[in-house]
Amino acid sequence: MRTKSTRNEKRGLRALGLALTFGALTLIASPAAAQTTSLSVSIVEAASVGGSQRDQIQSFADHWSGRALQSDSQQASRAQAKLLEPLINPRVSIAFRQAYDESLGAYFDQLSSNGDIGSTLSALRISGELGTEDSVARIIAGLEHRDPGVQIFAAGRAGRVFRTTAANGPALSIVDLDKLIAALKKAASGGDQALVGACIQSLGQGGSLPSDEFLAQRARSLSVMCDAASEQVVSDSDLETRARMAMQASSFATNSLLQVGEDSNTEAVRSAVALGANMIAISLSDVINSTMPAVGERDLQVTLVRSGESLLYFALREHAELNRRPIGNVEQTAFADLLEEGEDRSFRNQAALLLGPGSPIVTEFDFEDDQFVN
Repeated sequence: MRTKSTRNEKRGLRALGLALTFGALTLIASPAAAQTTSLSVSIVEAASVGGSQRDQIQSFADHWSGRALQSDSQQASRAQAKLLEPLINPRVSIAFRQAYDESLGAYFDQLSSNGDIGSTLSALRISGELGTEDSVARIIAGLEHRDPGVQIFAAGRAGRVFRTTAANGPALSIVDLDKLIAALKKAASGGDQALVGACIQSLGQGGSLPSDEFLAQRARSLSVMCDAASEQVVSDSDLETRARMAMQASSFATNSLLQVGEDSNTEAVRSAVALGANMIAISLSDVINSTMPAVGERDLQVTLVRSGESLLYFALREHAELNRRPIGNVEQTAFADLLEEGEDRSFRNQAALLLGPGSPIVTEFDFEDDQFVN
């Protein structure tokens, strides 16, 4: 027969067992529970990152990067989105981006070790948002990747680095920007048209860098972009493709030249002048060779000339300002209107006078005599 004291002892043992079990579960669960699953705005926007803040950033990075590497695609996709979340903040600081990149070091190492295209794209995606020295190195590697799709994606992320730097300040050095621009130039000169187009768009973003801090890099981006577009516009590819790339570059260049309070330099202006002139010269060549489509069937040519002469006008104005000359002396041409109205002879005569051998533009910018009209 069990006594009351025996029953009490057994109850006590069960209670102790439950307590020990609960304690063990708590110990097992505590590392995950202690990890940071979100970051406060004050950390993301902090001008400097201290010890405790750095610990929270590391904990957040560890928590979501581990899940981003899981085989479950839905869980991995959600985790990758969470890793990007702090960088979407329009006020994300330089200090946070640098600390966050460091905290994600193991994640980037694992993605690199994986070696598959999906892992490479994941690394590039977040690298563009970070805009740090290590990010630039990863993007340059992406531009040199064996897969054309990775190259094109890397070119797009390079543009994101420019936008991040312009909007949130530089978390990298001028040398890093120079390396990135050089890598885009190399990719644009040897790539297919899809890659060239991606590089042109990315370099167009580089043309938005603030000139007070990055005048040389802003101007270099503009120059490389215009040169790449000029190379395409005088190529033997179909006119629609050439026109699309040229007009995209022309739009970026014109916007850059028109930005209030921003400056350029002679190198960038010369490249912009050359692109504008080449865009006009395509139709000039067609008129000279009697291959221009009939009126009503030349919309693409008219649009291309209009974009080119607009860029040429604003580039010449910038050149006048750089040389302290009156901008009122720069004349706005109406080549596109002449072409649209079928005034081909007037278009030919006026365009050849502006761009032909010995013309002021050819002489002023030291172009070859037959660069635009031959």
